[in-house]
Amino acid sequence: MQKFFDPIVSDYQLNAPAQNALVKFKDQDYKEFIQSSAWIELVKFLKQYGITDGYPQLFIYKRLSNPKENILGNPHIDTQGGDGTEVNVPIRFNILINGDENTEMVWWDIDRTSQLVVNEKFLNPLGQHMGRLQVKGSTPAERWKLLGEPTCRNNTLAKKQEYASFVRTDILHALNWTGNNPRLILSVRTTQPWDQLFS
Repeated sequence: MQKFFDPIVSDYQLNAPAQNALVKFKDQDYKEFIQSSAWIELVKFLKQYGITDGYPQLFIYKRLSNPKENILGNPHIDTQGGDGTEVNVPIRFNILINGDENTEMVWWDIDRTSQLVVNEKFLNPLGQHMGRLQVKGSTPAERWKLLGEPTCRNNTLAKKQEYASFVRTDILHALNWTGNNPRLILSVRTTQPWDQLFS
């Protein structure tokens, strides 16, 4: 699969304005990927957990020429539909394809109904104006100060070629990424509620 992903990542590294983004497969790449043995195997695995609506996406993070001194990620909630915020994405199954294996992910037990959460507009990789549910404030540091210490932290979520993780994404969460190395996550989203995952 590395040969399949390499051109997509290289194009993003060279041409995308943002340091990182959730990237939708181009139509031809999507058709090729969902016919691959890797995707067929993944679909079979996810069915064991009752997930039948899995949709593959890519999280791409650039190698930064000046790595971040403050690695606090942007606390946000994953959503889709409408302006991008219509429906929650409660679960992602994240597979690390490339990048540091000890990158920390954190969560706060706060959902979209909180007065701390706002709909922030941004330009996605396709040049479309979209919404993102995130915390009030102009910088990640301001948002973290407003939120306080995360409810949960984890830096052992993925190891290349060994294991991946289901992560909850319908509450505030952030990835504390340094920018020292490029990072690629194959992320399968689902609308299945988190509390039904292991029931």
